[in-house]
Amino acid sequence: MKNLMAAIMLSALAVPCALAGPAEDTELAEKEFARGDLVASLGLWRKAAQQGYAPAQARLGDILDKAEEDTEAVEWYRKAAAQGNAAGEYGLGQMYAKGEGVKKDPEQARLHILKAAEKSYLAAVILMMEAYRTGGLGLAVDHQRADIWEAKLISLSPGYQRTPAKASDQSKKAASK
Repeated sequence: MKNLMAAIMLSALAVPCALAGPAEDTELAEKEFARGDLVASLGLWRKAAQQGYAPAQARLGDILDKAEEDTEAVEWYRKAAAQGNAAGEYGLGQMYAKGEGVKKDPEQARLHILKAAEKSYLAAVILMMEAYRTGGLGLAVDHQRADIWEAKLISLSPGYQRTPAKASDQSKKAASK
């Protein structure tokens, strides 16, 4: 972790000063990340995030969450979510669901994930569908609502097909009641 934080701090020095805006910095950060240059990508995301660019704030939250820098990840997710960014809302919801960087709170998790799902954020839509199928996020099992979220998922991802395992899990749960 200390090496990661040192790399983040030094990343500002490693990234050439450009006159690009935060959207361009974020795009370049994704390219650097894809090339495997974590130091350069973190510097660019941090620069764009500090300028208030919500997509960069959410992405920086993702990276920091993976690096177990949970408190800082929550800060960036919170900033992105405050701007109505679906990725930030989803990330913040996940942190509440896991109790990482914040006290575990299923109600707050559900609230933030629902906001992201209502904005058609694919991962959030899937999570809401699964939560209603399984009773996750503190929700009661409700197959009608799960089907509504599944219909939204299909509209967002026309190639989606329910796997036989999901269908058999549903029938097993119904049979056990």
